[in-house]
Amino acid sequence: MPPFIDSIMFNHFYLAACIFLLCITAVFLLVKKNPLLKRFSLDLDIGGIIYGGIVAVYSILLAFIVVIVWQQYQNTGDRIQEESTKVFNLYRASYAFPDSTTGKKIRTTVINYVTSVVNDEFPSMENDTTSAITQKRYNQVWDMVYAIRPQTDNEKVWYASMVTSINQFAEARSIRISDIDPSLPPLMWKILIAGGLIIILFAILFKTNNNKTHYLKIILFSVIIVFNLILVNMLDHPYKGMLKIEPSAFTKILKHYKEEQK
Repeated sequence: MPPFIDSIMFNHFYLAACIFLLCITAVFLLVKKNPLLKRFSLDLDIGGIIYGGIVAVYSILLAFIVVIVWQQYQNTGDRIQEESTKVFNLYRASYAFPDSTTGKKIRTTVINYVTSVVNDEFPSMENDTTSAITQKRYNQVWDMVYAIRPQTDNEKVWYASMVTSINQFAEARSIRISDIDPSLPPLMWKILIAGGLIIILFAILFKTNNNKTHYLKIILFSVIIVFNLILVNMLDHPYKGMLKIEPSAFTKILKHYKEEQK
């Protein structure tokens, strides 16, 4: 979806909804009051079958996309959980090394990274970017692992486990960052928006003896379509909006660390 529409949806949600409904109202009144446009009015018997087919195709497409973006939204949450789990594995592995040489340094480096993810990176991801501070902390985690020199057989075993964990952690972090970018291509958004507008305009053109009832049905139908499109957009941007994923998996690590310090 174009950036300016994203901005309106996420920052001025209710204003955008009101403007859209006002536009639908203006079009409805224009069609019903303008004699020239009345010529394009459709009988329900003639246009109903065609309209039903269009609505059915659009509904299937919209439902399919909602399912796809919902699955991707859930996968993003799973990746965040996986990243936090691997980071916590590094934290726990630090107790296999003496605090005087390595253990405490490992814990401090990991906690600095986790703190930066919560305080710096997740707020940055709301703006579709990453944090330079968190990237620096991430590099420090790697530097810390590179610098470890295991001395005993026990330390060697735990070091091998740490190497596995940090590689899995790096992969999970990379995928989490890639989820910042929306997955739906612009062409798909054009189809969804154009399809919704065609369906609404088609419905307005039907002849009716009661314009008030017709108008109410159009508004309710429009609200359903708009809210579904907004839902798709929010699920396609898992780090922003009312449905944004919170860094709760990382805050649990910080909470655990604080309890250990007591």
